Amino acid sequence: MLSVLLRRVPDLNSHDLRCLVSKMLNILHKMLADLNPYNLRSVLYMGTPNGTFPGRMEDVPNFFKSPATSWLFFFVALEYVMLDEKKREFKDTITSINAGILYLLLQAGGRFLSVSFYPMVYDRLHVIELPKNSLSTWILCIFTQDFAYYIGHRAIHEAGVFWAFHQMHHSSEYFNFATAVRLGAYEDVGLLLFDLLQAFAIPPNIFVVNRYLFFTWFFWLHTTTVPRLGPLEYFLSTPSSHRVHHGRNPYCIDRNYGGVFIIWDRLFGTYEPERKDEEIVYGLVKPVASFNQLWCQFFSFKAIGYDKGQMRKEKNEEIFPGVWNKIKAALWPPAYFPGMRTKPFFLWLCMEDNTEGNPEIKRPVILYNPPLSMALRCYLFVQWVLLLSSVIQFDELRHHLSWPEFLGRLGLLIAVLQMFGYYFDHSRFAVVFDSTRLMLSMLFGVLLNDSWMTIHGVVSLAAVSWLACTGRITMTEKKAEKSSE
Repeated sequence: MLSVLLRRVPDLNSHDLRCLVSKMLNILHKMLADLNPYNLRSVLYMGTPNGTFPGRMEDVPNFFKSPATSWLFFFVALEYVMLDEKKREFKDTITSINAGILYLLLQAGGRFLSVSFYPMVYDRLHVIELPKNSLSTWILCIFTQDFAYYIGHRAIHEAGVFWAFHQMHHSSEYFNFATAVRLGAYEDVGLLLFDLLQAFAIPPNIFVVNRYLFFTWFFWLHTTTVPRLGPLEYFLSTPSSHRVHHGRNPYCIDRNYGGVFIIWDRLFGTYEPERKDEEIVYGLVKPVASFNQLWCQFFSFKAIGYDKGQMRKEKNEEIFPGVWNKIKAALWPPAYFPGMRTKPFFLWLCMEDNTEGNPEIKRPVILYNPPLSMALRCYLFVQWVLLLSSVIQFDELRHHLSWPEFLGRLGLLIAVLQMFGYYFDHSRFAVVFDSTRLMLSMLFGVLLNDSWMTIHGVVSLAAVSWLACTGRITMTEKKAEKSSE
């Protein structure tokens, strides 16, 4: 099969190459054109019903093709360059952005799940007819959106297995702009009901605009470079309050859920200020110690939904005996064990004491950081840049593809995301998996007469072979040892 694929390469002509270069330059030109100060409005939650986006629901564009996306990438890159090495890391940054890419790939045309259902639900359930282009409706929606997010955010932290929809976002051991796009692939499922609560009053066009702008506002909260902001800390969510939210120190657990405002946390008793005398350590209470994208995304569904209920004591006694206790293991707070105190909130239970069951931080803190050779870093960075180009192209074509081609292209893109994790974790499957992926990419390129996929597969396969033969890829039977930054 390889010989057949290789025979395809000479068929590439100068026209194919010019088309490929032209596509890459067009993507770069669009991103650069988007980077003008005027387009910063939608990144800073500065919009109006008739300004940032059109007023009609059917005219709302794909947000992830908007200028805001280019600005977000720009700030991620800028912060990465400027940050101290202890506050960012290559493997973690790539894993975070790849999580955002997976999230986008699984969206319906780049739209939030709630955006797809909201107009239908609004038509059937709304009980108040608010003006669709009124500033008062716009301002009201800012508060209803933030309150709905506060409740939903608490649910996907406190309601047992629902935490699995969101834990990917908290799995990074760093806290920077890249962490903001480290999203759970199906996080929208966990938030859907709470977003739709606004359908009793808020018109769809107002909801959609605020839902998108809310997402970009949240981006700015994920940084260690901004100190406490004085009086603003009393009513706004700030980077300081959100640093607490992402901490795994016991005092940080289940605190500061607010998106735009911190008033809901103060009202419902979940506010906690950042402590000057205790450095925040980021990540999960029990670090996942892996960069495997799909594992990081989905392991908690099994860990909380099944494994927790099967736990036993030293004498082989079940910790959660019987069906009811196993249901409690899956749906009570993630930190809950028999004997711990809980209290009701909305439709679920939360811990009375948020520190209970959460271990103190052992210092010095050791971060998961398997080393990579410089040659492998360069190969992976090139693959990542090509991945971005492929994702943009896929998003433009997805509505015009047949189902077999759609699923084939989607599967190959997800395979690229998974490939990074295998290399980062020093998995013994890394080279075999990557080589298989590239062979399939070449085959797919031949079947679709896609010169770009074919030549990419050939050149990349040659690079992998060289890296493997020269010992620049580390593969181990076990997970790589942890090492401090």
